[in-house]
Amino acid sequence: MVRGGEYSATRAPNAIKSTHFDPLTQLPDETSPLHVADPAPTGAAEPTGGTGLIQSVDRAARILLAFAAPEQQLTVGELARMLGVHKSTASRLVGTLLAHGLLARGEGGHDELRLGPEIARLGRFASAGRDLVELSRAAMEELSADTGEGATLAIAEGQVAVTIAQSASTYVIGAQPWVGLRTPLHATSDGKVMLAFGAASLDDPAHLERVTETTIVDPTRMEVELDEIRQRGWGTSGGELELGLHGVAAPIFDATGACCAAVCISGPSYRITEAEIDRLGALVRRAADRISAAIAVEATRAHVVPVPTPSQVAQ
Repeated sequence: MVRGGEYSATRAPNAIKSTHFDPLTQLPDETSPLHVADPAPTGAAEPTGGTGLIQSVDRAARILLAFAAPEQQLTVGELARMLGVHKSTASRLVGTLLAHGLLARGEGGHDELRLGPEIARLGRFASAGRDLVELSRAAMEELSADTGEGATLAIAEGQVAVTIAQSASTYVIGAQPWVGLRTPLHATSDGKVMLAFGAASLDDPAHLERVTETTIVDPTRMEVELDEIRQRGWGTSGGELELGLHGVAAPIFDATGACCAAVCISGPSYRITEAEIDRLGALVRRAADRISAAIAVEATRAHVVPVPTPSQVAQ
């Protein structure tokens, strides 16, 4: 992650907070941004057919499950017959799935359908699961042993870096839990690394939030910083997320050569000093390269690229 300036025992007041819940056993409470209020009653509930299943959801799922072979294409008429519904009903279901990228138009004509790009993305997540964390574990533990600092693994989600794994620091100061913390990309070393290598982009580079007095908010200066990170192969932050907290991060690449994550060490400014930065940068870069190599080997074996979302690695 990224950290910076005079070290504080508490997290930056402007750091973006994480909402924790187990999607398998819990629902977010009413104060959570993930909470969605129940809709106002509109009359009779959607029929369940006496099975407890929601009919429209069941039909949509059956449409997706009807694609049983690579590159298979089906028509709306074929799907209607499979579901036992009128073609207009199947067409409405198909339209909804098309709108969400779960289906796509086939190559043979307007009426032919195939699985959409979102299915491929979700399939990678489902297949990879926690692979990125597992594949990173040994390199992160070695990095912590070599530097004494806690190492973190982060992925980009929108405008934030989300920490999904952590290895222990040998120090008391700086040894705090980071997993689940969401921090602004432009104010962290791992966030800037992912910006520099294309894993994320800023929605509005001209209006960056000033988290601390050292946060880079000028877009020209930020672009210079990102260019330097690309040339060097690793990035730093100094007091940009929290005064006193410094970080060094390097990019992790998937089997296609795209940046998919970043590994970082962070600690107080009196340990991560200017005199130590090149040595630490080389160690972080070595750890990142080791993780990238492990991802490439695993992807070749499993035919997937392990790039999970935060919800898939939630504790």
